Amino acid sequence: MKSKLRVYVIGILTVVLVVGVVYFARLASFPGTIRTPAYKAEVQGIKTAFHAGVAYRYAGLPPFCEVTGNHHEMGLQYGVLLRPEIMRALDSYKKIVRWQAAKMGIPTPVLMAVAKYKAIQFSKRLPERFREEFKGLSEGSGVPEDTIIAISLFYDVGEGMCTGLLMKGAGGTVIQGRNQDATGFGGEEIGKMTVIVRYNAEGYNSITQFDWPLYMGIETGYNNKGLAFAEETLKIRHPNPAGFSIIYLARIALETCARIEELYPLFDKYPVVGAYGTVWSDRDEGRGIVAELTAHGWAAQELKTPLLWNFNRIYDAKLYKLQAPRSNIAGSNFDRDYIASGFPHKPVYTVKDAVDFLRAQKTSQGIDYSWYGSREAVCNAWAQQMIIFDPKGDGAYVALGQYYAARQKVYHIHDDFSKPPELVVDAIPLAPVVEEAAQIENLLLSDKDRLPAWVDLAQKYAADANAQFMAAYNGYKQGRIDLLAAYAPKAYALNPAVPEYRLYAGMAAYHQGEMEQAQALLEGVQSSDLYPEQEIYRLNVLEKAWASSSPEKSAQYRTQREALLAQFDAQEYYQSKLLPRLDKLSAKK
Repeated sequence: MKSKLRVYVIGILTVVLVVGVVYFARLASFPGTIRTPAYKAEVQGIKTAFHAGVAYRYAGLPPFCEVTGNHHEMGLQYGVLLRPEIMRALDSYKKIVRWQAAKMGIPTPVLMAVAKYKAIQFSKRLPERFREEFKGLSEGSGVPEDTIIAISLFYDVGEGMCTGLLMKGAGGTVIQGRNQDATGFGGEEIGKMTVIVRYNAEGYNSITQFDWPLYMGIETGYNNKGLAFAEETLKIRHPNPAGFSIIYLARIALETCARIEELYPLFDKYPVVGAYGTVWSDRDEGRGIVAELTAHGWAAQELKTPLLWNFNRIYDAKLYKLQAPRSNIAGSNFDRDYIASGFPHKPVYTVKDAVDFLRAQKTSQGIDYSWYGSREAVCNAWAQQMIIFDPKGDGAYVALGQYYAARQKVYHIHDDFSKPPELVVDAIPLAPVVEEAAQIENLLLSDKDRLPAWVDLAQKYAADANAQFMAAYNGYKQGRIDLLAAYAPKAYALNPAVPEYRLYAGMAAYHQGEMEQAQALLEGVQSSDLYPEQEIYRLNVLEKAWASSSPEKSAQYRTQREALLAQFDAQEYYQSKLLPRLDKLSAKK
C-alpha cells in the first residue's frame, strides 16, 4: 500500500513539475509561435481595407488605421490591417526586453515570464470587452494572445518621462499638448514604431490613439466628444500591485465620458497601480485639468490661468509625501519647471505657442539646457513624440523623431484619415555634438556599456566643455572615478561659469588629494545652482575635505547634509544609492 501511495505521489509531483515547466516555458518565450492568419487585406495604393476597417500609409509618416465594430472585431481588424507594423515591432520589442533584462541583471526569459505573468494578472481586472479585443487581435495578427497582453500592458510594469501642457486659447478654447519622452523604456527602438489608430466601438465613444503597435490602452488620445488625455509617469514609494491599469482607465474614460466631471467617479472606482500625472481637456467646453492619480488617492487642479504644465513630479501638497525620494532631490523635473516658468505670459495662446513651449530648451537667461551639464530641457533627448490636439477638433499636430521630437517637422493630422497630413512647421536643426549625444542616450545598452561612447564623444569634441563633462558625469555614476578625474577638470577649464562643472572639478580635486583646491571649488558653488542630490555630493565631500584641518567646519557640513536628507526624507536613498558612489571618491593618500 505504501509503495503504491509513493508511486502515486511521485506521479502527481512529476505532472505538476512538467506542467510548471511547460507553463514557464510558454511565459518565457517571446514573441512565441507566430501563426499565419487566415485573413487577407485588400491593398489599393495608400489605402488598405479589411471588413469595416481601413488603414492609410502616407510616405514618411506612421500608418493611420480605423477599426469599427465590437471589440473582438476591432481587434481582428487591427491585427490584419497593421500586421506589417506589428511584425516589425516584435523585433524591436525583443531587443527592448533583452535590454531591460540586462539593465536589471536578470536573464531575459525570467524577465519575460514575470512581465507576462504580471500583465495577465492586470488583464483579469479589465472589462470583458478588452479581453475579447486581445483575442480578436491574436486571431488577426497571428501573435500569441499572452504576448499581446504583455505588450499592451507593458506600460504598467515600466515607466517613462513626459511633459503635459494646457493653454487657454482664443474664443474660450483649450489647447492640450504633450511630449512623450519614451527613451527610458524603449531606447532607440521605441521611436520607430508610432501608429495612429481610431477605435469606433459599438455602443461607445470613438477614440483616436497615438501609441505603438499592440499598445491597446491609451497613453495619448482623444474621443469624438471633445475629451482628450495624456499622462506623465510619477514615482511613488509604495505602488499597489493590485491596482488598475492607467492606460486602460484612460481608455474606459474616453470610451464612456464626454465631460471632465464624469472622470472623477472613475478615479474613485479604479485606484491605479502606481502614480501618474494625467492631463485632460474638454475641447467643447474649453476646460482642462491635471489629475494626479496615485495608488493611494488622487487630486485634480483645473486650468484657471492661461498656462498650466505638468512634469514628472507630484505637485499636490497632500500627495507629495507619497513621492519617491529621488524625484524630490534629482533634477530633470525641476529643470523643465524652470524653463517653463520663463515662458512668455499671454492672456490666450495659439497652437504655435504650444509648439514653442514643447520645443523649449532655453531658460529666461538664454542658457540652453539641451547642452548644459546634466540639465534637461522641455524638449530633450528622450522625446520621441510631440502631440498637440487641435483646439478646433480636427485631429492633432504631430512631430515624431528618435529624440528631440518637438524640433522635428510638425504635421497636421486630420480627423479624416483619408485627407493627407499637412506640414505646418519645419524642423529645427540640432548642433552635431548635441545630436550625437542624443544618439548615445538612446542606445540599447546599459549605462556602463554606454560609457565608452561618452568618452569617444569627449575626445572627438575636445574643445567642447559639455562633451568633457558628460564623460566625467557618466563616469562618476558608473564608479569610474578615473574618468571623473580626467574629464571634470577639462570641462571646468573650458567653461568655469557652469556650476556643475565646478562641482565635479571640486570632487575630482578631492579625489586627487588636492584639499585646498577642492575646498575652494566646492565652497564657490551656490547650493541654489545645484539639484538637492548634487548639494548632498558637495556637502559630503566638503565634510571629508575639512575633516583634518577643521573638524568644526567638517561637522557643520555634515549637519547641513543631514538636514537636507531629513527635509526630503531621503536617508534611505542616500545610504543605498548615493553613498556607495561617494565612498569610491576617497582621496588619494
